Amino acid sequence: MGFLLSKLLPLLVYPLGLGLALGVAGLLGRRRRWGPWLGGAGLGVIWLFAMPLTSRQLIWGLEERAVALMPAELPQADAVVVLGGGLRPPLPPRAGVEVAEGGDRLLTGVRLWRRQPTALLVTSGSRVSFTSGDPAPPEADWARDLAVELGVPRERILLNPLSRTTAEEARHIGELAERRGWRRILLVTSAYHLPRAVETFRREGRLEVIPVASDFQLPARTQFGSATAASLALDLLPNAAALELSTVAVKEHLGSLTYALRGLQRTSRQLGS
Repeated sequence: MGFLLSKLLPLLVYPLGLGLALGVAGLLGRRRRWGPWLGGAGLGVIWLFAMPLTSRQLIWGLEERAVALMPAELPQADAVVVLGGGLRPPLPPRAGVEVAEGGDRLLTGVRLWRRQPTALLVTSGSRVSFTSGDPAPPEADWARDLAVELGVPRERILLNPLSRTTAEEARHIGELAERRGWRRILLVTSAYHLPRAVETFRREGRLEVIPVASDFQLPARTQFGSATAASLALDLLPNAAALELSTVAVKEHLGSLTYALRGLQRTSRQLGS
């Protein structure tokens, strides 16, 4: 139940959920003075976050932080850890594992593994489903299967199949590292997710974490081109793709805030004891 609530409650503060909640409140209170204001605020929230101009700024902020985290040269590591996300399970009518938007995580991990002759490849991810009888195995399993198709020997791959969140991945992989005697890992995930992932893994304090970004949603600001009247008009009009990107960015910031607050609570309990 706690995990379900952790998925449901944030929907109310994501742009679409917040905008709809304000709109419904405005509709219910339409006879009150504040009703139309709430309804207008709900529409404004959705419009603001659905503008490409807004979504680009939010994503750039995260991806630029990711680039700043990465070292100029990657050192040798004990393992290349690919966080879950970006793959679709091999369920009919699919003929095999399929790569979604974040599938660059695994592709990047395989490329890195080829340059790390002594490292193991770790695929991560549990089965997150709220339906009954979902036949899909944990994502770590089908990520391994795709890595094998791409040429990684099965015996060079370890699975982390129980983690449902980034915090659980940090804890479980930290425990795996302790059992294996690892000192350093290359941590691969989407660029927008990398700052939060690095914060979470380093908070565990079990091993050295070298960040590697993949799955960039946007080119760098300097590579984006100059604005025109037409591009500015399109930037100010809402669209679904921009709303999705904005939601991704908001989710990352909320996740970082949540993990930071949990860390402060843990520190307070330790000081109190």
